[in-house]
Amino acid sequence: MQLANQTFYIAVFATLIGLMASFFWGKGEQKDQYRVIYWPLALGLLALSSLGFFLIPWLGSFALLMGNIPLVGGVICLALLFSSWNQPITRLKRSFGIVVFVGFCICFLYLLRNGDTIDRIHLMNLVLGSLSIWQISSLLEVRKKDSTYQIKILIAVEAFQFFTRILRSALILANPDLQIASLFQEDVFGFSLRIASALCNVLVCILITNFYLDKLMAEHQKSAHAIENGMLDSLNALSMVRDNETGNHILRTKNYVEAIANRLKSLGIYKEELSAEAICNMTKAAPLHDIGKVGIPDDILKKKGSLTDEEWVVMKTHPFLGEEVLKAAKVEDARHTKVLDAAIDIAGGHHEAWDGTGYPRGLRGHDIPLSARIMSVADMYDALVSERVYKKKWSHDDACAEIARLKGSRFDPVIVEAFLMERENFIRIADLYKDEA
Repeated sequence: MQLANQTFYIAVFATLIGLMASFFWGKGEQKDQYRVIYWPLALGLLALSSLGFFLIPWLGSFALLMGNIPLVGGVICLALLFSSWNQPITRLKRSFGIVVFVGFCICFLYLLRNGDTIDRIHLMNLVLGSLSIWQISSLLEVRKKDSTYQIKILIAVEAFQFFTRILRSALILANPDLQIASLFQEDVFGFSLRIASALCNVLVCILITNFYLDKLMAEHQKSAHAIENGMLDSLNALSMVRDNETGNHILRTKNYVEAIANRLKSLGIYKEELSAEAICNMTKAAPLHDIGKVGIPDDILKKKGSLTDEEWVVMKTHPFLGEEVLKAAKVEDARHTKVLDAAIDIAGGHHEAWDGTGYPRGLRGHDIPLSARIMSVADMYDALVSERVYKKKWSHDDACAEIARLKGSRFDPVIVEAFLMERENFIRIADLYKDEA
């Protein structure tokens, strides 16, 4: 039994030290997520407690103090930590924790001198069981606002730990002839309950670490998305300043892209490529399809008449320029760049043709990114039904007929079919975001 005790407690000690190391070696923003006072203090005290129980065969009573007093202190810190998740810790709660800890220390020291092992076991079970109730009540309040799986498991673990404490004391009370001179003289069942309770503390610490890491990841994602959205807005503004197109053109084309993509998904076409996230990304990226026009000279970009052959050669470079602008905006080590990745595909490929006659690379068929193929149809439709200084606008029916005519040559056939299924929706979008006269 002693060897099992020693092995268990040194393993617990190593685990808790590992969790402490991950905290102190973490980044500054990671530490900010924690309640810096209660969490590392709880880990330190629980680790010290495990070391104390490990050293009992050599240090005797001192090791008992080293094992039990930090254990109660660590559990109190965990109770305060859980309370802090719901609302800031009041002076009353902090004072209550201190009173409980000091009261326990006095009682334990008295029993260590005048009592026996069974008396100390009852004291530990009473105090730790009461603290479990405090922890559970705090977690139940947290669950009202945050019902993540970690909170639910924490409640279950704390409830189980409370049960083991009560059961251990009940079994001792039910057997008045039981003699336990030391922890190593407990029967197998009593030993198992004690180990189970200690394991609960370890599991609680692991769950807390996981909870904080999830929160940290969510904050990072939120921050990354905010930065990305800000960058996209800036690039959109840059594109609009340099282009003749209106802001409504951007709103229309992004809605056209979304409509076609959702129709394809509902038909089960390209379903592996059209996840909800992928559709969201290409919809956000759609307004950047002509960002490359920032590199086209004004005398070509804003020319009111037809372009010469030489000018057209320059204009046809804008997809490649768009790719380069967006690649330059992409941070190499960023994790959340899927919108920019979609924008790069769209900017570089929306003038490619299904039959390979497009530009700038002459890509053919499925070699053209799906997002670019969808954008190509949406952009063509909007260009046809919109009036420009160099052309009259087409009717909706004529534009649909023209796109249908180009099915299999310029456009992906299945995307054209999806577009035609959404033609009534396109009328609605065009009317909703029509250019002001």
